[in-house]
Amino acid sequence: MASSLPPLLSAAPPRGEPFSEPSVSGPPRRACDTAPPMTSRQRALDAVQPRGRIGVEIGPLNRPLIRRDDGEILYADHRTTADLRTKYATHPDVTGPDAAPLMEVDLVLEGRTLAEALGHRAPVDYIVASHVMEHVADPIGWLGDMAASLREGGVLFLAVPDKRFTFDFRRAPSTTGDLVAHHLAGATTTSPAQIFEHTARTASVDLVAIWAGAGREPPPLFDNQLVSALRDARLVAETGTYFDAHCTVYTPVSFLAVFGELIALDLIPFEIAAIAPTEHEQLQFYVSLRKRAAASPAERAAATPRLDLRRHHDLPEPPPPPPLGWRARVALAWRVLRTGRSTQDAGAHR
Repeated sequence: MASSLPPLLSAAPPRGEPFSEPSVSGPPRRACDTAPPMTSRQRALDAVQPRGRIGVEIGPLNRPLIRRDDGEILYADHRTTADLRTKYATHPDVTGPDAAPLMEVDLVLEGRTLAEALGHRAPVDYIVASHVMEHVADPIGWLGDMAASLREGGVLFLAVPDKRFTFDFRRAPSTTGDLVAHHLAGATTTSPAQIFEHTARTASVDLVAIWAGAGREPPPLFDNQLVSALRDARLVAETGTYFDAHCTVYTPVSFLAVFGELIALDLIPFEIAAIAPTEHEQLQFYVSLRKRAAASPAERAAATPRLDLRRHHDLPEPPPPPPLGWRARVALAWRVLRTGRSTQDAGAHR
């Protein structure tokens, strides 16, 4: 999973093993649900209207949201198609005998930004990025690259995991300060703090149980997760080793709050054109960002949609995990001491 530093603003980890995400389980929708949710593909098509336009989809693998016959589309990834076949050789859903074929990669992002990869073909009319931005260490910088690749008025369509219904269940939503700090630090790879939170808080969840009102209590936090998180964070800090991780996490409400402030601060030249909150028994929400570099920050910020908080706070944030018992604290202390470091390096348990 670990490797050397990735290129700036890459869509996915350029080297190492593919990131294996913990399971999010749940049966199909109940028969009594009369209106099934729109698919990601349907939402993407509605948002970007690809016919007669040219666009980019980042990291489609073998499940593109925009297909070649929908309009002129360029597929971008961090590696060539041949490299991706090798990387995902052990993933049957990507390269197995029953899997759809990988899309041919038109734009290889390793070592360069999307704008650089596009070259004379920029600007494009739209960009589609499904479950991409949360893996980027510096979302502000990444959005700057997306803006540089888009025409004025162009749309960036995002599918974003809702941390309340994924393995990020335990984590606190990312703040404006988090994103500003990553940007001002010039982050090009996962930081020690990001990998610590990702490793320490990861949990398997039952999606349908959470939506049904059960399973909202976070599962216990095991001391071995904290030890592993500290080990990985030290490795990143001391050697620059790269780990793929969810660097930032959001809910629909927190996304609007954070990116509304980033727009008002003139840190990103977009307005939030639309947001589709997480639907029943789903785990992601959708956002359309429109490039409006010519508008003032105040004008762009004023366009930020509002959500009905009574509806979208009906699933309250889970409480923090209970403190470790004394036996677990002693075991954790011994594990940390074996590394030759002070137990204070482990930090306080949330």
